[in-house]
Amino acid sequence: MSLAKFFSKSIEQSPRLNRVCFLKPKQAELQTIHLKKGPNEIGRTKETGIRDVRCSKRQLLLDVDLEKCQVTLEVLGVNPCSLNGFMANQGTKVVALHGDVLEIVYGRHPFEIVFKPPPSDSKSEPKDDDDEEDKEDSNTSVDNSKEAWQVLENGKLVVFTSKAVKSSAKIAGYDMDGTIITTKSGNVFPKNTEDWQIIYPEVPSKLKKLIEDGYKICFFTNQGGIAKGKIKLEDFKQKIKGICAKLNIPIQVFIAVGDGFYRKPVPGMWNQLCEKDNDGIQIDMKESFYVGDAAGRDAEGKKKKDHSCCDRLFALNLGLTFFTPEEHFLGKKPTSYDLPEFNPGKLPMNLPHIEPSHTKIPSDAPCELIVLVGLPGSGKSEFSRSTLEPLGYTVLNADILGSSAACVSRCQKALQAQQKCVIDNTNVDVETRKKYVEIAKRFNVPCRCFQMNTTPSQIQHNIAFRQLTDSKHSKINQMILNTMKKKCKEPSLAEGFTEIAKVNLKYEFKSSDEEKLYKLYLVEK
Repeated sequence: MSLAKFFSKSIEQSPRLNRVCFLKPKQAELQTIHLKKGPNEIGRTKETGIRDVRCSKRQLLLDVDLEKCQVTLEVLGVNPCSLNGFMANQGTKVVALHGDVLEIVYGRHPFEIVFKPPPSDSKSEPKDDDDEEDKEDSNTSVDNSKEAWQVLENGKLVVFTSKAVKSSAKIAGYDMDGTIITTKSGNVFPKNTEDWQIIYPEVPSKLKKLIEDGYKICFFTNQGGIAKGKIKLEDFKQKIKGICAKLNIPIQVFIAVGDGFYRKPVPGMWNQLCEKDNDGIQIDMKESFYVGDAAGRDAEGKKKKDHSCCDRLFALNLGLTFFTPEEHFLGKKPTSYDLPEFNPGKLPMNLPHIEPSHTKIPSDAPCELIVLVGLPGSGKSEFSRSTLEPLGYTVLNADILGSSAACVSRCQKALQAQQKCVIDNTNVDVETRKKYVEIAKRFNVPCRCFQMNTTPSQIQHNIAFRQLTDSKHSKINQMILNTMKKKCKEPSLAEGFTEIAKVNLKYEFKSSDEEKLYKLYLVEK
């Protein structure tokens, strides 16, 4: 089921006798949920078999229309659900159709909405204009004689191709908000999808001249608000159409919905253009360029500091010449800007793994306790897995064990049994570390501190890389991470440690593709 159809008006279906509706589980531990005609409340009940405390007993209200083959969904619970990957918060109402995938709680308990018999086969019925827009995932270029929408990768990327777009080796790439358009209201963020205007009078003529010179015009825009339910995709579609009509030129628009490989500065949108949406024509990277307002510029005069650097980093990742809107459209001179402190393309490969170099692993003591210190994403678990565990250390992690208390208890048992032990938690404050130092003293074993020598900028990069490559890791809440940073206290020997060492990351990748990805800029700011 196309994600575009999720937001579009439901197609009226002729009534069929004896039609039923049910939720078909997409995980083995779930069970089929049969729905009656009209309103159905579902949640954490015996009937659904869901025991997850994040799911309210009254999580969703599903109003089933058997004639139209649609379900009107209202979120009753505190925690959001999702439909086809799009988040829906408490109080939200959306229409779901046959084949849509519903997660009762966002990221959990997935079901497919099924009508039997299903709606009429759309291929046997005449298509209206809306059908032309709602094309399913496609791995081939669209017919450029008519405008078309593609919804790809389960809705993570949406591509619009207006009429008369011609593929070319020369690409003029642009961000959209703050580059092609700005708000009418003067607000930083638009009040609604009607709150826009062309940013400079010079924009239309500049773009038309580029088309005359053989360029293909492409917009690349991050729109996380669609995935969060703040903007309806159908409304945003109309905004795109309005912008194209105003400019009156053929344009291809790539829309990154939510996080992942398609969100700038990660080059997924550009890769889609190269591989699928340029009719096989190889792009000339020297002739092509990219323009964006998120350029990492400092505040200057009345102009505020740029909100991020993701457009400049997007161009750097691709090796494209970059311009700000002021440089490109108004001919202004470049201004100063800041790049992230951590440059992933220039990894420090000659640093010793442990500092000071005379630090022994394992130590000469028959039993010891090592307390790791570092924020999430600093490399603690990788160091434990690759270096300490093979040397016989028992690695203890509160997240895996379920609680800090369980971690403390297991530590006591390990030291009592004379097992070398490492505490693989953040341990950023003195109070947390003190518990383990005291346990080591109680069992008369040395306690060393190993601090991860990873900068905050690199930590942000590591977290972004992990989220792209390892779905098992849960997302790290930025607010929690900021709180941890404030709590950080540099460890000292006065706390009772026999030694404090610093750990530098070793760069080992599972594949060449992972290495290439890591060496790109992945963080927007």
